[in-house]
Amino acid sequence: MKAKREALASLFTAINEGKVDEDIIDLLLLINSIKGIYTTSSCSGRIGIIEEPTLGAKPLSRWLMKAHRLIEFEEAKEALKNAKEGIIFLKSQPPIFHVVAEDLEKAKKLHELGLASGFKYTTFKVISKRYLVEINATEYLTAPLGKNGKVLVDDEYLRFAIEIGNEMLKRSKGRLPRLEENFRKLRKELGEDELFYEMASKYMIDYSKIITVGMLNRRVENLRKGMESLGE
Repeated sequence: MKAKREALASLFTAINEGKVDEDIIDLLLLINSIKGIYTTSSCSGRIGIIEEPTLGAKPLSRWLMKAHRLIEFEEAKEALKNAKEGIIFLKSQPPIFHVVAEDLEKAKKLHELGLASGFKYTTFKVISKRYLVEINATEYLTAPLGKNGKVLVDDEYLRFAIEIGNEMLKRSKGRLPRLEENFRKLRKELGEDELFYEMASKYMIDYSKIITVGMLNRRVENLRKGMESLGE
C-alpha cells in the first residue's frame, strides 16, 4: 500500500525527531505492524491551558501550557501569567488514535476493538475511499478560567479543576494497556506486515518491545531461507 508506506515514513521520521508522544510509541509501532492497517495522527492524551480568541476558533488558539502527564497547580499558575487575549480554558483530553483500514471488514474489527478496550467514542467513516477509525474515549474536560489576560477564578477553583482534569487524564490513559493487549490479539488474527519491518529497519526504529520470541524465530527462519535462495 502506497498510502501505508507514506504514513510509515512520516511516523518514523517524527519518532526520530522526538515529535511523537513517548508513552504511545510502542503501541503505534504495534498497530502499524499489523497487515492492512496503519495510523495517521494520534495523541497519548493531554492536559493544559489554552487561549482561544473566540469560542470555537481552534486554528487560532494558543496553548499557554500542555503536557501528556498530570500537571501541578504551580505550573498552571505560572502559565496563566502569559495569558493575553481571548478566553482562557483548562482542557483535559483523552488518548486518541486515527487508524486507517484497507477494507470495511478490518474497519469493523477496529471499531469493535476500540469499544471493547473502553474507548466509548470510537467511530469510523469513509474519507476518499479510505476507512478511517477514530479510537476515542469520553473523558473530555473544558473549564473556563478567565478572559483577555485576566484570571476570573480563585486558587481553590483552579486546584479543583486541575484535580478533576488530572483524574480524567489518568483514567483514560489507564485503558492503554487493554488497548495494546487487544491490538496484539488482532495482529495474531490478521498477521504481520513485512513492509513495516522493512521500513522500520531503514529508519533505524527500535521495535524490540513489540516482537515476541516466536515472531523473532520466524523472522530469523525467513531470513535464513532468503539467504539460502540467494546462494543457489
